[in-house]
Amino acid sequence: MFTNGKARFTSGEIITLTEKAPVKAEIGRRENVVIIPTYNEVINLKLLVPNILQRGPFDILIVDDNSPDGTGEVAEEFARRFPGRVDVLHRPGKLGLGTAYLAGLHYALEMGYQHVFTMDADFSHDPSLLPALRTALDDADVALGSRYVPGGGTLRCSLWRRILSMGGSAYARLMLGLPIRDLTGGFKGFRRQVLETLLPEMDTMRSNGYAFQIETTYLCSRHDFCIVEVPILFENRLVGKSKLNRHIILEALRVVLALRLSKGSSRTRSNVPPRAPLPIGRAIAVIMALIGLLMLGTVNVAPKWVSQLEGGAARLFTRSQMHAISRADSRAKPFSPAAHTVPRASSALIQMQEEDLTSNVPLSFVGSGFLPGEKLTMTMDNSQGRLIANLTPVTADKTGQVAVVSETILSDLSPGYIYLQVVGERSHRWGRASFHLRRIPPTLQLDPFSSKPKHDVGFSGNGFIPYETVDVYLGSPAGERWATVHANDVGNIEGHFSVPLMTEGNYTLFFVGRKSQTPASTGLNVQGFHPWVVLDQYAPSPHSRIGFTGEDFVPGEQVLVYLNGQAGAYTHTGTHSPGTPLMRIQVDADGRFVLPAAWEVPQLNGENTLTFVGQESGAVITTTFAVVP
Repeated sequence: MFTNGKARFTSGEIITLTEKAPVKAEIGRRENVVIIPTYNEVINLKLLVPNILQRGPFDILIVDDNSPDGTGEVAEEFARRFPGRVDVLHRPGKLGLGTAYLAGLHYALEMGYQHVFTMDADFSHDPSLLPALRTALDDADVALGSRYVPGGGTLRCSLWRRILSMGGSAYARLMLGLPIRDLTGGFKGFRRQVLETLLPEMDTMRSNGYAFQIETTYLCSRHDFCIVEVPILFENRLVGKSKLNRHIILEALRVVLALRLSKGSSRTRSNVPPRAPLPIGRAIAVIMALIGLLMLGTVNVAPKWVSQLEGGAARLFTRSQMHAISRADSRAKPFSPAAHTVPRASSALIQMQEEDLTSNVPLSFVGSGFLPGEKLTMTMDNSQGRLIANLTPVTADKTGQVAVVSETILSDLSPGYIYLQVVGERSHRWGRASFHLRRIPPTLQLDPFSSKPKHDVGFSGNGFIPYETVDVYLGSPAGERWATVHANDVGNIEGHFSVPLMTEGNYTLFFVGRKSQTPASTGLNVQGFHPWVVLDQYAPSPHSRIGFTGEDFVPGEQVLVYLNGQAGAYTHTGTHSPGTPLMRIQVDADGRFVLPAAWEVPQLNGENTLTFVGQESGAVITTTFAVVP
């Protein structure tokens, strides 16, 4: 039976009140799901969901209690964006943490999940530790994220909050005979078999708030499940308001006492008889002492290791210390440190403005959770974990936040998945985010796309790496290089080249950036030359003068003129016919020549020929004229 104020709900009623997403007719085996209860967590949820999805094969189930700040709408947007990875359960109002978990657990079993994890939405539980909990379930039935085993700790929590947490765990451990060091945490992982055993019994659970965590672990122990504690760094929320209040604390005190009086201490695998019920007087004394402790907030009756938190300073652990992991008791199966290294808690948040980028757009992200004014180093790794870039360090603002926009960094990176990590130099807090970098083939344009040899062709393009050198090749990326240009600060190119003397036809030009090595191609049509010559008169008399006009020659070529020669005697490209040319004509840049009265007709009679031979084009043009007396 679950309570919410004066209302009381059974597990069946709770499920009825929960609006479920459509369930497929056939549900197959699914591996991992993370249940996240939410109430007014819209900012945190926007950051948390992408963070979890990048940790591996972890699906997400969000259970929202009709949050007035729009958390439910954000959850639905994630469900539409990541179908099959993110699901949402909507409830009509704030029905309590325990009932939210219960609805989520039922749903997870219905969907066929084999491993179910629970965590808070406020980043007090580091998503990067989900793989560690999952690995722990290879050798245990239940994995608990623990602050109070070697390698665990807290960050940015007040002294009162830490005394409350540790005192509550110590109180529950003493009253219930549990060997677990951290009984109040909500970062947990369960095998499916555990939940199938516990859920029928949860209808009679006495708790709904944070005492739900204690009672759940208590039931796991009484059913003789193997429990292991995984060290975590718990960090107080960065955004939003904590939901811990006096009513929740009193509920925990009441539930623990009721469990002890009604069911006794937990059982052990060795079947040692349970302890005798705790005397009522002693129980009352324990409760009164704990209440006094919480009210005063200054008396420390927790174990000696609490003194390590003296002065309210957060305890930081080295990476080697984080390797350690403690078992709940001798019942737990070994969890080898060598099998998995528990990473340092991130403590900071990094959010990419876009997660699918191209090299010609800026890299933009925001971060929070650093110390005010501290220097931040930024690095990038590829999917193999190799360092590929060091970014220019930046400084957090007075609120510990940072916003970065880099215009050129992506242009130096190879395509693929890239991981950005930002680390505070003083706090050693770090945040990590990933994005996918793609190369878009550059676009090109010729002006004109059809031209004759010895004419200029202009070109323009975009999509290259800023400032890179781009070579223009004919036929293939390893062909003849025609031109070289340099991209500007946004990856655009512009230039021109002169088409060499070549056979008419269709050709392919390749533009290859020396840094990006991504060839882009475009077609070029090369037109042929078809020269012609006309005379200004075709019936001259001896000693009169004839002019010539010619067009469509190779620009700038020389044309030799012969009198009465055999056309077949003239060969191509600069070779001369037998005999001496009458004259040499220089073609202009447009492939034309106009020579009025250029040649005096000698003493000839009858029909004669003039032959014009282009020295580059190889063109041979013969024209006939008749000399009249």
